[in-house]
Amino acid sequence: MDIPQLCGVLQGALSSEESQRKAAEALLLQHEGDQGQVVSLLRIAAEPSVDLGIRHIAAITFKNTVKRHWDPEKDGKYSPLAEEDKRVVRENMLEALLWAPPLVQSQMAEVFKSLVYSDYPDNWPGLLEAVYGHLTSQDELRVHGALMALRLMARKYEFRDEEERGPLVHIINTTFPALLPILHGVLANPAAGAAVGLTAAHYTKLVLKIFWSCTFMGIPDALLREDQFRGWIAGLHDILRRPLPLDQAPADPEDRAKWVWVKAQKWALHVAYRLFTRYANPGRCDKGNDTEFAKRFAAEASLQLLEDVLALLHPLASGGWMAPRCANLSLQFVTAAVEESAPYKALKPHVDGLLLHVALPLLAFNDEDAALWADDPAEFVRKGYDILEDMYSPRTAAQNLLVNISQKKRKAHLPQLMAHIAGVLAAHDAAARVGAVPLDVARRMDGALLAIGTCADTLKHKAPYKANVEAMLVQFVAPCFDSPHGHLRAKACWVAKEFADFPFSGGAGDAGRGPQFCGLFERIMRALGDPDLPVRVDAVVALRGFVDELADLDMLKPVLPALLDSVFGLMAQIDNEDLVFTLEGIVEKFGSDIAPYAASLAQNLAAAFWKYVEVQEDEGEEDADTAAMAAFGCIRTINALLDSISTLTDLLPSLEDALFPIMYEMTSTRGQDVFEEVMDMASYFTYFMDPISPRMWTLWPRIHGCLLEWAVDYWDNILPPLDNLISRDTATFLGSTSPNFQESVFQMVTHSLTGDFSDIDVVAAPKLMEVVLAHCPGAVDRWVEPYVTLAWQRLQRATRRPLKDQLVVLVAVALHYNASLTLAALHRSGAATQLMAGWSEMIAARRPSGRKPAHFRQQRLKKLASLGLVALLRAPDDALGAPLVAGLPQVLRGALQLLGDLHAQQGEAAAALAEGSGSDEEGDGDGEDEEDSEAPLEAEDDQYLKKLQRAARDILGGGDGGEEDDDDGEDDWSDEEEACSTPLEELEPYGHLVEAVAGLQVAMPARL
Repeated sequence: MDIPQLCGVLQGALSSEESQRKAAEALLLQHEGDQGQVVSLLRIAAEPSVDLGIRHIAAITFKNTVKRHWDPEKDGKYSPLAEEDKRVVRENMLEALLWAPPLVQSQMAEVFKSLVYSDYPDNWPGLLEAVYGHLTSQDELRVHGALMALRLMARKYEFRDEEERGPLVHIINTTFPALLPILHGVLANPAAGAAVGLTAAHYTKLVLKIFWSCTFMGIPDALLREDQFRGWIAGLHDILRRPLPLDQAPADPEDRAKWVWVKAQKWALHVAYRLFTRYANPGRCDKGNDTEFAKRFAAEASLQLLEDVLALLHPLASGGWMAPRCANLSLQFVTAAVEESAPYKALKPHVDGLLLHVALPLLAFNDEDAALWADDPAEFVRKGYDILEDMYSPRTAAQNLLVNISQKKRKAHLPQLMAHIAGVLAAHDAAARVGAVPLDVARRMDGALLAIGTCADTLKHKAPYKANVEAMLVQFVAPCFDSPHGHLRAKACWVAKEFADFPFSGGAGDAGRGPQFCGLFERIMRALGDPDLPVRVDAVVALRGFVDELADLDMLKPVLPALLDSVFGLMAQIDNEDLVFTLEGIVEKFGSDIAPYAASLAQNLAAAFWKYVEVQEDEGEEDADTAAMAAFGCIRTINALLDSISTLTDLLPSLEDALFPIMYEMTSTRGQDVFEEVMDMASYFTYFMDPISPRMWTLWPRIHGCLLEWAVDYWDNILPPLDNLISRDTATFLGSTSPNFQESVFQMVTHSLTGDFSDIDVVAAPKLMEVVLAHCPGAVDRWVEPYVTLAWQRLQRATRRPLKDQLVVLVAVALHYNASLTLAALHRSGAATQLMAGWSEMIAARRPSGRKPAHFRQQRLKKLASLGLVALLRAPDDALGAPLVAGLPQVLRGALQLLGDLHAQQGEAAAALAEGSGSDEEGDGDGEDEEDSEAPLEAEDDQYLKKLQRAARDILGGGDGGEEDDDDGEDDWSDEEEACSTPLEELEPYGHLVEAVAGLQVAMPARL
């Protein structure tokens, strides 16, 4: 389509009539890959005579076309652009970026970035020289556009490793000599950029962002030059010391925070803070350029920049304005300076003033807080618990400074700070005793309470403060629960939580049972009914700290129903993961005593989960991240509930009714964020339900689909529920033909072991085949050869010890299942002799100490490997073949070596347990006495629960194992918990070998 036609279609895409607009959009989409179309879109977007609205929609369409067709994915969904079109676009892209109005320029910048990332430098060799030409021109608009382009070019290499930063070195060497004159020139000229609608701040911000990208991964050679070092440091000093032209600032606080002069100051602080944290201490730097730069920076620049930052903060001490993000960065700088010797020495005289006149006022409740509390209390709560908000908040930065001072410079500064805070507490107390507390007194009290809670770790443990903690809580914090100021009631809840683990007096040896603890706990409980939402939320969150400290549940049991109602009521009002985590703590604390409330809890948690998922999946919802965390918390709490009542099997059917929809729906791409936890949930139901309900089997095909599509990384989580289904309902596994679960196993393991996946990710795949062979004796003969062949194929390219061990153990289990079938499969694949030789080498290999085995480190692996060797000893000659028959003495030695290592491991585990250093998490029960193996179901179930809780463990390898040559570790002779086990592990391996040898002495004495 020609340019006039295209302009008409673009005009239609701006129509207010939906049908016309959609028709135009469809036409644009239909022709976006046509030859010449992308060039026409660029020309329209860049043409000054065209209507700005059409230029804007042309720029957007141009951007989307480039995004889809410039360097398309290989799936064939989008066709690549013609090379001639791409050449024309590259030749004109820079000019289009330089001259575009802001509305269009933002779209052009995205296209330019895409082209740089795709084509520079190989397919765009003249770009840097062209940018440099504009950079050194006298045209202010060209210079500004060139800075934008250079920023995007440098950003491509911001995070690249040294070997990939060659083009960046060329960029730096070419442009840095021009950047410094630009920076100093605009700073010296108040009217810079005015003729083209810009200010000095526009140029300054871009120059600093270029510097940031060019130096992010290390110091380039250019910065070691005298003129460059002094020039950049002087530029930073000038920007930080330069008063903002507040007479030009927007009146609205939000607009003012986004003002270009504030952005320039923010980027100067970014650069200064990063240079300080990286280079103020040369001893922490890498050798080479970083160390050389750091020596000079520490000697000539670090203290100067510290003085600049202190000067920036000075207006705050007298009530002046400072952009919140700039205050945050400045306080981060000061916090970092506390850690360095020379900077702290310079900072020390200013610290007390900073704490009293900058940090404490920032901590106090303010007008913005009050407005948000009144107008949108849910948003007040969200901001208060938002980690991202904390990252940029000056209040959080002030708290971090307090923490650093209280922990690292306590003796020098904490006495004066606490004396001042004591005065604030006393003033509030005095005002409360005579009548209404004035607003300013209440707000200062809020800041003082936040400071106390922030320093809680120091105050609870260090003299002289710890002696006064209890009195302070009773006299000053407890009365705030009854304050008419809602923010003080909320802050009292938060402070009480921070001190919940303090050893209160009168506890009679029981944690948290003193009268003062009980008094605070009762106040927290009353706050659950507070009229203000933020207070109720803080009360629920604070409750977690008190519940954790309770030695028994007598205080909580009478109020539990009301408490649960309060929590679920808040969860219905607000998306907050901390509420869910409090609920999780309550469930964990109550254990099986939560049973009377289990069904209601499951139903409410499921309802809350679906609510949070709906919010999370709403693309326009700002609270999506918070909702995602809350949904995750719901699943965790559900699993904690199952953990608590799983042995009470009469409760499980009703819980399954409530929770099965979650398990079913979340075994799909929709459930990727909670897939591990959903697999744990399925593990509970497939292990403890007797019989397993038929609908649990419907999860298998969905898990199968997930694994083949995206979930290979989750094998460790997938294995337990599948193992439970096979081991606890073997008849269904063997008898079903639609779906065919046996075929499904082979498809999943084949996909995992033949695909391009790391060894560590697929260790559990051969374990699933082991489960099938162990639980289906004589019933799965047809799978022996496919399993063994697959194991041998992957073993030949496996490099990591855990996978190698498990593959060999799979062959051992197959030999135990049916030695003749297994040997026939190995002979057909030509693997028998080579595999057995490698197996012997693995058994003989020792760790560097020479004492412990390098392979088969877990007890179960030694045991199963020995069973396979014993099966070899018993195999008939015709199945073995002459080479293997000749090697049988070596097989016997291998079996003896494995069992000797197993005996030593069991002995060390028993000794450690006797000394009290062992734990239930070490060992899988293989080394216990025979009568222990007859333990009642409750002990077995308890062990399984512990296994399920180890979600982060490497199920099969006892961890990654580190490098193959790592030395003995204390875990080498202990077993990591297994989330599943097989009947073979219950066999007594020593007796098994003795029995085999005795039989051979009678039937085939020549073998011995």
